[in-house]
Amino acid sequence: EGEPMPVFSKLTKGTLVITVDGDYTSNEVRRVGAAGLEDPERAVPGHVLVDMSGAAGMRHQSAERIGDSARFFAEYSDSITRVAIIAPSDIVFGMMNQAGARAQAPGLEIRPFRDRNEALSWLTGMAPE
Repeated sequence: EGEPMPVFSKLTKGTLVITVDGDYTSNEVRRVGAAGLEDPERAVPGHVLVDMSGAAGMRHQSAERIGDSARFFAEYSDSITRVAIIAPSDIVFGMMNQAGARAQAPGLEIRPFRDRNEALSWLTGMAPE
């Protein structure tokens, strides 16, 4: 079996929260993200919060791999409207800002944040309950 997977997800009030802890691969983010996005309990169209604040090795992640993760969410743009990403550092914030801008799909916004509460209020505050 090996190491516990550093990527896991849970549904919180209709928002899919994907938490990345430790060292991870973009394939794990895709696998966990796809499983979470296909959860029948999830509100559609929904929101996704990707918490990278505990991610290790982020500065070694290429912009290409970060872009892969952003494009993955763009593939689900029919069932998600917003993706907020909590970045662990200013460098990663900048990389994610660029990746999010390149991976835009109609009706989907991807935006990085440094603060979890700001990310959550952007995700939910603009959508009427």
